[in-house]
Amino acid sequence: MFTIDTIFENADIHTMDPAHPRARRIGVYDGKIVALDDDLDGVPARHHVDLGGRFVCPGFNDVHLHFSLLGANLNQVDLRKQTASTLDEVYRRIEEAAERTPDGEWVLGWGFDQFSLGAFPDIAVLDRISHGHPLLILHLSNHAAVINTEAFRRAGYEHPDDIDQPDLVIKEHGHVTGLVKDKMCFMFTGLANRVSEATLLHQLELAARYTLSLGITSFTDGGTGTDRNWEGIGQTPDDIGLFQEAYDRGLIHQRGTLMPYFSALHDLGQLTGDLKHGFGLDLGIRTGFEGGLLDIGPFKIILDGAFSSLSAYLNEPYLNMPDNKGVFSWDPQEFARQVAILHREGWRMAIHAIGDHAIDIALDAIEHAQQLYPRTDVRHRLEHCGLSSDATVERIIRDGIIVNPQGSFMKNNGDAYVRLLGEERARRAYRMGSFVHRGAIIPGSTDAPCAPVSPMISIEGMVTRKTAGGFVLGENERLTVDEALRAYTYGSAYASKKEQVLGTLSPRKYADFVALDADPHTVDPDSLHEIGVAATVIGGQVRYESAGR
Repeated sequence: MFTIDTIFENADIHTMDPAHPRARRIGVYDGKIVALDDDLDGVPARHHVDLGGRFVCPGFNDVHLHFSLLGANLNQVDLRKQTASTLDEVYRRIEEAAERTPDGEWVLGWGFDQFSLGAFPDIAVLDRISHGHPLLILHLSNHAAVINTEAFRRAGYEHPDDIDQPDLVIKEHGHVTGLVKDKMCFMFTGLANRVSEATLLHQLELAARYTLSLGITSFTDGGTGTDRNWEGIGQTPDDIGLFQEAYDRGLIHQRGTLMPYFSALHDLGQLTGDLKHGFGLDLGIRTGFEGGLLDIGPFKIILDGAFSSLSAYLNEPYLNMPDNKGVFSWDPQEFARQVAILHREGWRMAIHAIGDHAIDIALDAIEHAQQLYPRTDVRHRLEHCGLSSDATVERIIRDGIIVNPQGSFMKNNGDAYVRLLGEERARRAYRMGSFVHRGAIIPGSTDAPCAPVSPMISIEGMVTRKTAGGFVLGENERLTVDEALRAYTYGSAYASKKEQVLGTLSPRKYADFVALDADPHTVDPDSLHEIGVAATVIGGQVRYESAGR
């Protein structure tokens, strides 16, 4: 009789497949599932793995995770509120890092939040404690940063007070505060990220190891690459090549989808024959996309900022800020033109749109492109879809657009939404139930490191919708545990157009799954984030196993 590779047994398997929703055994051959339960009776296997009766489901698939940036942050000064809750602590950590950094090199930190600190860091203090180093500390949203005077100088701004971009370089009384937003933030981040190839590969390895321990078997890097001037939200102009090298060296085991950032795409010029136009990318692409581990997904384009950086583009002003409706990064007509070109050239789009005004503009552009160049089953995406009305929800479902809200934002940022938007709008922030309960499919993601990367934290947010202060961001937007798990598994596969090979534990699909220390259905919803990962399996190989399993 034919011998398969492995039988994983003694498990409470939730397959997410309606045709066979529960199982106790999974048989694997050549990285794929060949049979379940009774169909394995009498089948010999080279290995048997006892999962100890644990809850098992398809591997978590985070379809909007800044993978390379997460790795970079893990290599930088941690300034999140959990580790640096006061400005004095932020300053202390930065000065300690400056003292151990070689002369002339950047000091980099990440994850600060002005609401928990009470204010943004002060450029005058940063200049004093950075000891001559250029300094950049990234805001939790990744859409803002605070830099020092030496960082301005490194970018060619000898007199930064003369910069005339009031929405992007923030001043008080005519002097820069060090706070930069959106495009200027991305530019400075690109400048600071010019590190060695060895460092960049190490950062990818750090991200891979960390996310394996959280049960993530697939991810989409939510903005890969920069342009040739290193401006963008990725790491380098060679990002795809770096990912390929990391896979070649066995540094990453998860299935990765790369989402090229718009600035890395460029006109290919006049082509021959019937191919009169083209729009593509470089980014160090070479041989190495075989094997089902790495591929290229939709392009990423950013329309606005984030709520917490006061730059999401709104129809109505922020609460108690009558002159601030946020920041829009494009001329709307030029944006619509670019969307039409990319839609015509066969790209799928992942459009970052958080404010309701930005969402309206994104939907207008997608509808216009589809009218000009009709395509079927495109699955364009709205990344985040931070604030939407009932009419907008219906419009999105009608157009077949996939929204990608983050449950990870609920506890982490939710109280800030109430403070900045007011209770009524906050209840409509990152809507989930309004889509799922109308039959739409949504994926699971975290936008890490803008929020914690743990899928169980995000799943808890999807189920409870509770802020840290206990406010519920829309009772009707809550999902059941099953709906949240389905989003993180099948929903993510569907959003990536990979539901034929991922998303359920079914024969002929990849044997990617996670074993948890508890059944999410049996714990208090407020404790979902406490569930640990016992094992992470990719292609039938145990790639992570907790010490206690």
